[in-house]
Amino acid sequence: MPDQSHPPDQGKPAGAGGYAKAGAYMGLATITPLSGYAGYLLGGWLDGNMGWNWAATTGLLVGCVVGMYETFLQAVRIEGLNKRK
Repeated sequence: MPDQSHPPDQGKPAGAGGYAKAGAYMGLATITPLSGYAGYLLGGWLDGNMGWNWAATTGLLVGCVVGMYETFLQAVRIEGLNKRK
C-alpha cells in the first residue's frame, strides 16, 4: 500500500511540471528587451516633444533595469521560492 502521509506533489506550486516551467522560463526571455524598448520609445517621445537629448537613453536604461527586476521576481515565483516555510 502506498504511503499516504505525504502527497506526491507536496511542496510544488500548481502547474510546476517540466513543460509548464519551460514555457514560463521562455516567456522570461522577452521581458527585459520589451521593457527596454518601451522605455526607449517613451524617452524618444519625450525628446521630440520637450526638446531634450537625454530621455531616450535614460528611458532605455530604466526600462532594462525594470525588466531585469521583473524577470527576477517572475523567476522566484516560478521556482516557488517566495513561499515561506
